[in-house]
Amino acid sequence: MTALLHINQLRIRKNIYKSALLSLYGKKKVWNTLQDERQLRQKVKDIESKRLENKKLYIIMKKRHYKLIGDGGDFYIHEEILKNIPKTKFSITLYKYSFSGIKEKSALIKIDKRTNKIFISVDTLYGYFKPYNLELKK
Repeated sequence: MTALLHINQLRIRKNIYKSALLSLYGKKKVWNTLQDERQLRQKVKDIESKRLENKKLYIIMKKRHYKLIGDGGDFYIHEEILKNIPKTKFSITLYKYSFSGIKEKSALIKIDKRTNKIFISVDTLYGYFKPYNLELKK
């Protein structure tokens, strides 16, 4: 009888240890997930702050603009638009210098939050996005 009680006590202790280990493992897993999410948010915040750092500004029509350089040509974009970019693509007005003066062009823009690339599609119907960079200060 005492041996049976002793075996039951060992089983109960073993179950207690198992549940304690599983709860510690679960807590550690949750903490790691929260830490990874915090690090990702911090990385995105750092990239957003560095995106407009040390970039050249132009004054066009009494407003401040950044110059976008890419394969599709050079465009100018209003400063406030780049500071308040939403996560989804949206329609904006770009400015382009030509021999006949400044031309306005409507386009779609989206920003990859993990890089400094700005993607612009001049074709608003189909949305073929091309990467652009902001002009650096010299």
